[in-house]
Amino acid sequence: MLSREELLERLREVNSQIDEIQRQIDAVTNEINARKALLEEIRKQLAEVRSLIDGKRQQLQKTRELISSLVERKSQIINQIRTLRNELIQINITLQKYREKLVVYRNLLSTLNEYVGGKVLEKEKLKRVIEQLEYFFETSPTNPEWERQFIKYISQIEKELNLVDSMEKIKSHIAELKKQADDYKNKREAIRGEIARLVQDLTAVKQELSQLKAGREEIYKEIAKLKEKREELKKRREELKAEILQLALKRKELREKRRAVEEELEKYQVLLKALDLSEKSKTRAQAKAAATQSLKEKADVLFNKLMNGERLTHEEIKILIEAGYLPEE
Repeated sequence: MLSREELLERLREVNSQIDEIQRQIDAVTNEINARKALLEEIRKQLAEVRSLIDGKRQQLQKTRELISSLVERKSQIINQIRTLRNELIQINITLQKYREKLVVYRNLLSTLNEYVGGKVLEKEKLKRVIEQLEYFFETSPTNPEWERQFIKYISQIEKELNLVDSMEKIKSHIAELKKQADDYKNKREAIRGEIARLVQDLTAVKQELSQLKAGREEIYKEIAKLKEKREELKKRREELKAEILQLALKRKELREKRRAVEEELEKYQVLLKALDLSEKSKTRAQAKAAATQSLKEKADVLFNKLMNGERLTHEEIKILIEAGYLPEE
């Protein structure tokens, strides 16, 4: 059986243990709250990073659409240039044919000019000469020899007239061929101008494509960095959750330990209370015994007085009755 001093010492020790455990619980709770606050901040940062990733992905999608559109435009321009260059080839082939025809007609015209000796034959003048000769032939007396010479001369003039017609036709063909060739040349120049414009457009498209592709690579890099940051934040988040869990388990253990110590405290408090009750009961018993002994001693004295014939007071008689020496009235 522990004494009062021992019980009080034990109570002081247990209370000190409870205070220390509570201090540890408060410290762990503060650590948990600090980590929860940090966890909330990590979650906010994680949400921001995810939002940035979504924004970059949308930007990437728009860039891809622009690149796809420009690639299609580039293909269209290349096809247009290819088509126009094929047209140029065909025009050059046609112009070559016209040049060859012009050479033929010019050579023929040169041959006819050489045939007439370089003379300038006037068609209308030749027609008038033939008409005059025919009139003269019809109205003048002739002889067979003169007629043959005359007819031969008229035939010669008619031949020259036919040559003039042929030369005019050749010149007309040459002029028409030159006109058609010029039309093709103009068309060729227009096509060359269109090709030059398309080449400029193609260069601009290529430059824009190059810029967009460079921008796309930058977006890829930014997304990669954001993903890396996201993974770091997720890792830190899981670490904090694990730390909070470990701290919560530690706090639970401390609370269980405190509960056990509190039970021990309660046990000592019960023992102390029982000791107090026991001491109070003992004190009361001792007081009662002392009172009884004192009453008996007084009663003995009074009883002896009574037996000696002495007169007792009312109070003294009550003492004898209380002590059991006299019956109650």
